[in-house]
Amino acid sequence: MSGYRRFVEHPLFHLALFLLTFVTTTLAGGAAFTTNGGWLAKGRFSDGFAFSIPVMIILGVHETGHYLMCRRYRLAATLPIFLPSPILFPGFLSFGTFGALIRIKEPIPNKRILLDIGAAGPIAGFVATIPFLLYGVAHPRPTTTPLQPGLVLFDYPMIVRWAQKWMHVQPYTSASVHEHPTFMAAWFGLLVTAMNLIPLGQLDGSHVTRALLGRRQPLAGAAALALAVAGAFSGPPIWLVFAAFAVLLTGFAHPPMTDDNEPLDFGRTLVALACIAIFLLSFALTPIRVL
Repeated sequence: MSGYRRFVEHPLFHLALFLLTFVTTTLAGGAAFTTNGGWLAKGRFSDGFAFSIPVMIILGVHETGHYLMCRRYRLAATLPIFLPSPILFPGFLSFGTFGALIRIKEPIPNKRILLDIGAAGPIAGFVATIPFLLYGVAHPRPTTTPLQPGLVLFDYPMIVRWAQKWMHVQPYTSASVHEHPTFMAAWFGLLVTAMNLIPLGQLDGSHVTRALLGRRQPLAGAAALALAVAGAFSGPPIWLVFAAFAVLLTGFAHPPMTDDNEPLDFGRTLVALACIAIFLLSFALTPIRVL
């Protein structure tokens, strides 16, 4: 192994990225989702913990799901790699991170293992998101600030509407409240889950749909691109930009599997359908809007 590979795969390198991402998410959460602006304004560094701690847990659980499944099948993979976002300054919306990932260092041998690895992350991350969502959705702060041009609003996916009912909260939107930082951490976790489940390239959703559909997987990718284009007509082209990056970096269709023509067993078919359901629950066509 080269010196560079030994460096980037050393546990201390992963720990450094984890700590740096914790710092950037804490700063971003305090700046964007607290009343005093956190440490970047007149508040304390710890003001951002209500956002950063849930975000780090959600991302960490997601990637650990992938990692443990790789270990189960004795596939070489890196530890979770957290990606800090350096874009932190007043007036610019930042979540402090570009997410997290692991790198699988050898081919996945068949669709059964492909499904297990691809589904483990989104399912684990979604489950980890729910407690933070339920807490956050029940603690909004009323706003008296009038809507003004340039104001950033967040659209809620279906699971948020359900959570408001479960917690017996009067339904609200981003235009009528200041969301609790923990709610925004859960909202971000749902956004990341939906992004990962897009069936393009080497994303988790592509693993799942390749295992489920075999050679027909590109049809799911085409449907995802159509959805991304529709979102671009409704607001900022977040899905279209993300889909374009995914295609440029990893291609449009998932690479073929040796057992593409063999159907999944019943249990794994249910797991794949559960991932599709999680995508629908986590997806908002225009997650961010600017007035």
